[in-house]
Amino acid sequence: MRVHRHRKERSVQVGMVLSLASVALIGCVNLVTPRPFAAEQALLGKSESAVVACAGRPQSASTREGARILTSYKEAGSLEPSFPGTKGSRPKGARHACTAIVTLENDQVTQVQYRMTPESAATHEHCEEIFQRCGP
Repeated sequence: MRVHRHRKERSVQVGMVLSLASVALIGCVNLVTPRPFAAEQALLGKSESAVVACAGRPQSASTREGARILTSYKEAGSLEPSFPGTKGSRPKGARHACTAIVTLENDQVTQVQYRMTPESAATHEHCEEIFQRCGP
């Protein structure tokens, strides 16, 4: 009887530990849900002159198949901290940056695309910085 009770208590303890461990792991999971960023929404429908007025002159501008393409680039500052094990940690020598590509048709923004460097970067902070003065 005593052995049976000991086994039961032990299985309850193991169950509690496993439950707590799974909850802890779920808390560490970073769920990435695609969502439009504030700047993307704020830019839609704006004219090229309005985009340049709030974001500054793009690094390049071209026309392809009747669409105007503005390309802007924002890189992390050279003094931006990056500590191993933190969310902002990046491999040594790999600068994190964003290239923003704004597509205009009939002088209205129809699409905003972000390309992060390195591609594994999960944050769009530098992309949002490009258009921070372009709010609604």
